[in-house]
Order: sequence, then structure tokens, then C-alpha cells
Amino acid sequence: MAELFDVDMTKCVKCGLCVEDCAFGALKRGESNVPEMAKEQSCMRCQHCLAICPAGAISFDGRKPEDCKSVKSLALPTLEEAENWLRSRRSVRKFAKDDVDRDLIARLLSSLGNTPTGCNARSLTFTCLPDRASMERFKHAFVGVLEAHRDGTRMLPRWLAIPAIKLRRGGSDIFFRNAPGMLVVSSDTSNPAVTTPVQDVTIACTNFELLANAAGLATCWCGFLNLVGREVPEILERTLGVKQGAPFYAMLFGKPAVRYSRCVRRENYARIVYA
Repeated sequence: MAELFDVDMTKCVKCGLCVEDCAFGALKRGESNVPEMAKEQSCMRCQHCLAICPAGAISFDGRKPEDCKSVKSLALPTLEEAENWLRSRRSVRKFAKDDVDRDLIARLLSSLGNTPTGCNARSLTFTCLPDRASMERFKHAFVGVLEAHRDGTRMLPRWLAIPAIKLRRGGSDIFFRNAPGMLVVSSDTSNPAVTTPVQDVTIACTNFELLANAAGLATCWCGFLNLVGREVPEILERTLGVKQGAPFYAMLFGKPAVRYSRCVRRENYARIVYA
């Protein structure tokens, strides 16, 4: 079993950067100034020590520096490129019929594991419906739960009942916009380390949108599913196994059936206050 914190003595220059950058005091300078784990219970598993070591001497939880990309070699976006992405991104509600390549989905979700979480709790679950077949099965179950929820004492509100009937009859789909894929990000609040579950979910969805758009895919925040979840709390547990009450959000994705020609201007849509 790999050591949680391991130092290659043939490379370590004893600079102490890893100890100084450990925000929770899990590391200390040991004999001859060699860094060592002092309080494993305080370690946040953030891997800052592995990332900051200039000599590539530190391995963490079996992850070796030679298996990690050097920041110097990365083609990172410039400020202008990031601004262009923010201005040009659109919530797309018209998707092509094709399924998204499974290898691409796997790559996006694997990269999404790097999304930050409060206190590095890492208690997110990515539940993915990767193709139209899985989406159709989900929608069938979705409508079934809505119909089962209604009984002699409970009636679905009109805003929910009418679209559900249309979806069951093969009509318009305002819930899922006929998207060929959907990602549901949920947080496990039973983990005592989770302090910001809603924010964790939102950040992960934002990062998924960024990655998906960079891969040429279209996305749409599926707020309708959250509205349905408030009315029918058991909906995701019955259809996808997401625990009832768990904070979640869904992102629709697929190849776009529309292309936008220009950016929009929203610079004055929010108040800017310098305190």
C-alpha cells in the first residue's frame, strides 16, 4: 500500500516549500530538514505538497510527480481567451440527434474530478446519462414517478402536469429539451466534511460546462428538474438512485443543432461595488 506522503531523498533539496504551503500544519521539517507527515488527521489531501515541490521529490497517496503534467508545459488560456469564452457561451436548447462519443464523455468526467470542493470534501457524485437510449429510459421512469405521485389527495400543479402529459404522449419536451445526454451532480451531505454542498455542486456544473464547450458540445442548465424535485422530492431517488434531499443540479449536453454568430454584451447586468 502506497505511503500517503513520500519523499524521494535523491531529489529533495530541503527547501521547505511543501511545509510552508501546508495550510493545516500536517507537514513538518524532520531530521536534517527533510519534510515529513506530522499530523495525518489534519491532512486535507489537497496535494499542494506534490504540486509545489520544485524538484519533483514528493509523491502523495501513490501519485508520483512524473505522472503529473508540469505547469510550465501547459497551454493555459489567456485572459482574453477566457473573456471570449464567457461572452460567447450560450445555453443551448436545440441538440443534434447524434449521441456524444463515449470516450469523450469519459474524458470530461475524469477531468471533472479535479473540480474544487469546500474543505476538499470530495463528496460529489456524477450520475451520467450518456446517450439517447439512457435518456429515454430515464424519461419513461420520470413520467412514471410523476403519475404515481398523484393520488386522491395530491394533484400535480398545472405547470408540471401539462408538460408531463405532453412528454408521455411523445410531444414537446420542455423538461430535457430532447438532449441526448444529461449529467446530474449531487453532494453527499451525510459526510461531516461537507460544508458547502450547494456551492460544490454549482462549481462542478460550471466546470463541466467549460469542459464540454471546449470539446465542441452544447450545454443547458436543467433548472426545471430542480423545480420538479421540490414538488416531487422522491423523483431522483426513484429514477437515478440519487438520495432524496441531496443537493443536486443537472446539465443537459449534446452536439449543438444551432450555431450562434456573435457574443452578447452583459457587462452592465450586475452591480460592481468597490468596498
